[in-house]
Amino acid sequence: MSKKNQQISPVLDNIVTSLLQSLSDSDESVRSTVVNSLYEIGFRQPNFVLQVACDYINKNQKIDQTHRVKILNSILQILEQTRNQLTDALSLNLIAMSISEMTRDKEVVPDWQQVASSLLVSLGLRYPSQIMDELLKRFEPGTLPHYFVMKTLGDFISSNPIPTVPKIREILSRILPVLGTIKHDNFKWVFAAALGHFADAIVQYVANIDTAPDKSLTLYSFSSEFYPALELMFSKWLGTNHEKVRLVTIEAVGSICSILSVEQLESQIQKLVVGVLSMLKKEKDLLPVTHSLCCILEVCVKNDLKLQVNELLIPIMTTLHPLVCIVPDYSNPASTKTYNEVLRCFEVIGRGYSDVLISFLNQRLENRDLRSRAGSLSIIRHIVTRLDVELADKKPLILSAIKPLIQTEPSLFIKKYLAQIIIAMAPYGYLEMEGGLTLLEFIVKGSSWYQDSEIGKAQPTQPPKKIENPDLHVTDSELRLICDNILNLITTTMPQLESILWPYLFEFILPEQYTAAIPVVTKSLTYIALSKKSVDSDDYYIDFDKEINLPKPTQIIARYFVLLTAPLRRNQLGIRILENMKAIGPILHPSICDMWDVTLPKLISYLEDHTDIETWNKNQWEELVLRLLSETIKNAADDEWTVALGNSMSEQIDHYKKDPILKRSLYKQMGLIMQKCSHKEFVKSKIEVMFTSVDYTNSLENEGCAIGLGYCGASHFDIVLEKINFYIKNSMVKKSGFFGKKGPKGIKNCILLSLGYSATYAQSALFSSRVEVHVIQPIKPSILQLKKVPKKLSSIKMIDLIGKALHPNKASTFIFKQRDELMKLLISYMSTPPPSTNNQVKIDGTNACSTLVNLEPMISLELEVQIINLSLSFFNQQVSPANATNTDSDEYKEVNSLITSVNNLLSTILYNQTTIACLNRLIGYLDPLSRSKDAHIRERSLFCILYLVKKFIEYSTDSDSMPTDKLFDSIGTTLSVLIPRCTDPEINVRRYAVESIQLILYIGFMLKNATPDNRRVKPSEVLHPLTSIRDSITTTEVNEQFSLVFEISVIISKMISLEEIPKFLEGSIKGLQDLQAFSTNGSCIIINGLIKTRGEELIEYVPILVKGLLTAMEGITSETTMNGTLVSLRSLANHHLIPVLSVLLEYPMPHSVHVIKSFQIIAKDKNLISPTLIHLMDLLNNKPVYEEKPDPKNKNRIIPQPFAIALAATCSLGEIFQLTEVEEVVKYFYHQLISTLVLRAGTCNNSLPCLIEVASTNPKAKASAISLIPSQQMLVTFRQFFKCTKEEETLLAEIESKGSFSQLETPFYHQGIIEILSVVSSHHPDLIQGIFQYLLPYQRSNHLEHRIVTISVTTELINHCKDKELIQRLINTLLNSLVDPLVKLISLKGLSNIVSAGVEQTNRYAPTVIDALSTSIDDQDETMAMECMLGLSKIFEVADEGRVAPILVNICNRIRPAFEKPNDSIRAASFQLFGSLWRFGSGSACDPFYEQIHSSLPSLIMHLNDDVQSVKNSCKKTLFQLSTLMRSQDAMDYFNNKSKGFVGDNDQPNYEEFLLDFSKLLIINYPERVNYFVMTVIEFFKSTWVNLRGNAATFIGFILGNLTEDKRTQTNINSTILTKSLVGLLAEKSPAVRKKAAESLGLLHHY
Repeated sequence: MSKKNQQISPVLDNIVTSLLQSLSDSDESVRSTVVNSLYEIGFRQPNFVLQVACDYINKNQKIDQTHRVKILNSILQILEQTRNQLTDALSLNLIAMSISEMTRDKEVVPDWQQVASSLLVSLGLRYPSQIMDELLKRFEPGTLPHYFVMKTLGDFISSNPIPTVPKIREILSRILPVLGTIKHDNFKWVFAAALGHFADAIVQYVANIDTAPDKSLTLYSFSSEFYPALELMFSKWLGTNHEKVRLVTIEAVGSICSILSVEQLESQIQKLVVGVLSMLKKEKDLLPVTHSLCCILEVCVKNDLKLQVNELLIPIMTTLHPLVCIVPDYSNPASTKTYNEVLRCFEVIGRGYSDVLISFLNQRLENRDLRSRAGSLSIIRHIVTRLDVELADKKPLILSAIKPLIQTEPSLFIKKYLAQIIIAMAPYGYLEMEGGLTLLEFIVKGSSWYQDSEIGKAQPTQPPKKIENPDLHVTDSELRLICDNILNLITTTMPQLESILWPYLFEFILPEQYTAAIPVVTKSLTYIALSKKSVDSDDYYIDFDKEINLPKPTQIIARYFVLLTAPLRRNQLGIRILENMKAIGPILHPSICDMWDVTLPKLISYLEDHTDIETWNKNQWEELVLRLLSETIKNAADDEWTVALGNSMSEQIDHYKKDPILKRSLYKQMGLIMQKCSHKEFVKSKIEVMFTSVDYTNSLENEGCAIGLGYCGASHFDIVLEKINFYIKNSMVKKSGFFGKKGPKGIKNCILLSLGYSATYAQSALFSSRVEVHVIQPIKPSILQLKKVPKKLSSIKMIDLIGKALHPNKASTFIFKQRDELMKLLISYMSTPPPSTNNQVKIDGTNACSTLVNLEPMISLELEVQIINLSLSFFNQQVSPANATNTDSDEYKEVNSLITSVNNLLSTILYNQTTIACLNRLIGYLDPLSRSKDAHIRERSLFCILYLVKKFIEYSTDSDSMPTDKLFDSIGTTLSVLIPRCTDPEINVRRYAVESIQLILYIGFMLKNATPDNRRVKPSEVLHPLTSIRDSITTTEVNEQFSLVFEISVIISKMISLEEIPKFLEGSIKGLQDLQAFSTNGSCIIINGLIKTRGEELIEYVPILVKGLLTAMEGITSETTMNGTLVSLRSLANHHLIPVLSVLLEYPMPHSVHVIKSFQIIAKDKNLISPTLIHLMDLLNNKPVYEEKPDPKNKNRIIPQPFAIALAATCSLGEIFQLTEVEEVVKYFYHQLISTLVLRAGTCNNSLPCLIEVASTNPKAKASAISLIPSQQMLVTFRQFFKCTKEEETLLAEIESKGSFSQLETPFYHQGIIEILSVVSSHHPDLIQGIFQYLLPYQRSNHLEHRIVTISVTTELINHCKDKELIQRLINTLLNSLVDPLVKLISLKGLSNIVSAGVEQTNRYAPTVIDALSTSIDDQDETMAMECMLGLSKIFEVADEGRVAPILVNICNRIRPAFEKPNDSIRAASFQLFGSLWRFGSGSACDPFYEQIHSSLPSLIMHLNDDVQSVKNSCKKTLFQLSTLMRSQDAMDYFNNKSKGFVGDNDQPNYEEFLLDFSKLLIINYPERVNYFVMTVIEFFKSTWVNLRGNAATFIGFILGNLTEDKRTQTNINSTILTKSLVGLLAEKSPAVRKKAAESLGLLHHY
């Protein structure tokens, strides 16, 4: 080893020693910083620091243990990074120190001794021989070494095996003699761990023998030494009660087995395995045990120890098996590792003893316990994928083992494991083996599960069941998803299995139990078919006669067509079937594939575009499927094939017993097939099949059967009718009617529907010849006395379908004689109370009535009245509150359908009698409903009227003949029904009413002007405005409604004849008594007209009229009526404004809503708003607003008591400002209003509350008093002013953000006024002169508040004024106010604002202003002094040098003491003032000011990180200003570049980064001033501010850290004093300062 001497630096020695001492600091953050500082120094001076640390430990034996551990950790941290830089001498010292520290205390102290041990291990990477020698010295033969000597040996050899393994024999020679003498568990643990490490190191050594020094060593070279150790450890130590000892021992045993000779292993294997197995049953932490067992098994398999191991395998597997039966906690790494280690054990057993393993697993699979079977399956899955070669001849056994489970297992939990095994087996040939198809069938079965909700059945909601064993819980849907994915994976990723899947998968198409799996199966079949077609594979085509297990083509087609009608079921059933049909079309029938190739892609595209189940059109899709079926039969062109298809479909009826939706579709398709077939016997037999197979209790099946029979009836009507009548006759027991028989339940519904649909699709001539006798007559007796809803619905449906079949456009000359009788029957159905009827009966019944009305002849008036009165009663039907807004709810849709059916019925009556008389008659039926108190009835009746009016126009214009009416008789009466509804509360009612009026007026115009050549008469120009009125009437603004209704009245007056006006008025008068207050607006219009014409004459009655109108308003509930009354009041004000305002202002405060609305309605008039504002401002500014009264709390104090008139005027302004209509006028009076408001802010400040007496409604009771606070009213008005001028987001937001309004209620209200005027002037500079001119007279006001407000505003206006003449007036106003002590401070502050006027004006007034400010700079009042400083700062930033240079130094000297003032504002102001002097530092006073800069720079730098933000900001600005005077280009460039950094405007600067940069700048550019600077900064170590002490410590550290040795000499700096001072800070009370000091010391590594 070299012995390089290290030069000792007393400064660095002191630093490092102090830091080492500070490692015992009580604050964790300080200790952490000290550790980092030691590392920083140690990383650069490792030998020095480590030597000092080593010496420190050696010399200070009594330091506490925690401190020693911290030092040792620091040494270790440095050592890990600098190990190769250490001198040999130091390394030896560290080794000796570490050994000493590790072995000093005979007791085990892990925190301390482990660090020392780690130091030795680290040093051992460079000095393995020395470390080994030192450790062996302390391991005397025959004696137990220190605990950590042994631990270090183990860790050391494990970390560096190549140079150390050859020494193991020597170590073992000392270990083995004492191994048996060990009594303590901790020594057993450390010896066992070390021996395990030794064994692992030997394995690693042999694996890297090419780089090893001794290449003669083999894996078994140390077996003779390890063998006795193994025997002793295994026999003695595994029995200890200490868990950690047992675990580390057994793990070591596993490692040692790897290096034992075969003979030694053979002799011990049985004992070892038995011991490990016993531990597996006892221990909690099984990972070391399973790892050990795995190592032992690996060695046994490697050495082929079958004879010794065979008899142990069963116990081993029996013990391990329960461990794999427990599902691991994957969030716990230890649990997962243990589980995987157990599987590895079985894998190793399988590699060497596969027969025994397979036999064992077969037996275990018969166990009833779920976990046991799951564990066995997990093992099989593991070995199948990892031991394919080893298990090649065992595959049949494995398959036969799981096959019983595949076929009979009921547990979903086990099925999940089976599915996982199948996908694991698939790539390894298991499915190709005999019985392998069972595995595939299992997967398909797993995909076949479904729940009722998936096939359209309602599933009852059940409370969630408590899951007893969540680990064993698997749902059907989870298993199904797994199986779906498995089948897809097998198909798409394992081409070798294609021969297994094709055509075998076709066998799953037909069986009912696999229905839910069809989308997955067809997807696989499609993939394979397309694959085979693409390569023209020979086995693409299938011989279905040869493949007897496969379904026939017609069976497949029948199955697919039925399933196609539910295409949105899971896994895109429809798309999958269509894709498969296209892919296998040539296989199924050669004649249909071409058509399918064209049609099927279009259907697939349709389904892809319509995936939303909410908007899915089921009927449209069914029609497309039926059309496809029809085209398929047509292209097949083979009646026998069609019969075969029908037979196949009928054979599959039972497949859909549980799926009525698909069964319904099957019946429809059966009907279509029969329609296309000419075999009558086939048709008869299939009709019989349909009738006998249908579930009559299911409405879907009944409908499907009926529609199918209807399709069939299109070609075979007589056969179908004969069969239906057969069932009618043969299902009767009593002659009174077949509905009294005891036949199959629900068969009647099916028969009725069958009759109806047969009528629908039958030939019209044929049906009309049969209907009276062969259809109605047999069924008639049975439908007269129906009580149950389902039967009524079926009967109604039948009647409706028959009526449609007999419509004149189908049977034009046929008269249905039983029409009226059937209609009365329908009325009786709908009239019965629940439960014999429901909404659906009413809907279908009403629609059926509409159908019958269309039949000739027209119904009688008596029957019309009956049916309309009944149907209009349905308008009262309401949706429950829960579904009132839920338009998707069934209830909402049902009620909506009912109302629609009523509207259609009335329009049908109108269609068959398109006359004015009929229209008036129908509207007459609806009139009472239009006045209902219920909104929903009014809305429905008005919509119905509008619907009828539109239909009348449609029917009249579309008719072939001219209208019979030449004018609209009684149009006035008809219109009067609608007038009250024009202002109905309901928006829809108003819109319907206006549109109805427009169309009725158009009808009247059309009837008068229609000609044969001009049927569609162009509407009159007079009617055009009604279109926009119809859209506008939806407004909720009452005034707009009045205006619109007035326009309607004008239009009506122009459109109806003179003789109709009385009728119109007579009807409209009823509207005044309407139940809806909004509909009573006519009186208001009359009153308004009267005042407009005669108001000028009512001067004497103004008070009476105003009070009368206001009194009337108290009883008005209608907003429309209220607006009309207000309009009347405004009309009066147009004639007599001031008297009206005077009366309104006399009303008590706070104003009632009616008074407020009265002010606002007046203000909305453009002719009244200006005089109204002028009158109110005059009241506030020039009339007495308060009287002085003694303060109730202090009789010696006088305070203002406001007059009520001032409060009323203030509030009235605010109420007017609420209107958007007055925006332009308020902007016109902007400067007058803002001036009035600030004056009012002054006069109401500190005012007494105003007591307003409020009269009681009880004459005997005393009047009560309300207390009003004037300032709060003023603020409301102030805010409303800015909202009125649309400045709430600009001016108001800015004012609110400053809190200016809050200040108006404080004694400093003038400051709030200044801030408000600042914002106003910035946004409105053009108003400055107007504001000043308006306020100037109030400078000499008797009210102090007026004077304060005027001067405050004047001070702020200077900041924004550009007019020289106006500036002079403003300055003179402030100078004149200095004599008033009450406004002097405000005036002084305002004088400094002259700088805002620019350089020229500042210099013009500078002598006067500076003189005024200088006289008060030393004022005892700190506020006055501070304002003067701030004012001078502003002046100095602008004034010429010649005016300031002579007094520059004097000002600096007067400012500097203020830098350290405790008053934050004074400090900020003094720095700001100092910075403002920068402009004068480059002229005649440049040299003295340069010295002043350097004198003040230390304070400036320190306060740059002051506790107070305002001081920081001042220092930042000042430093930036002075940087140009520091006579250094580097300094100037630095601060310019930093304009966006610390000294710029960044709100979150990095102060330490700045200090670092600045220290470098100082050293380079001002080396001669560094000493002065640091000696000045060091004084801040004594500062009362903790932050400044920390700043100083940081800065000193940066200065010293950046000083090179040459610079230290050049600057004459005394590093000893400075470092001692820094070290002294390590004893500071504040942890923050100690931390900063420690950080700084860490920078001084080169001292």
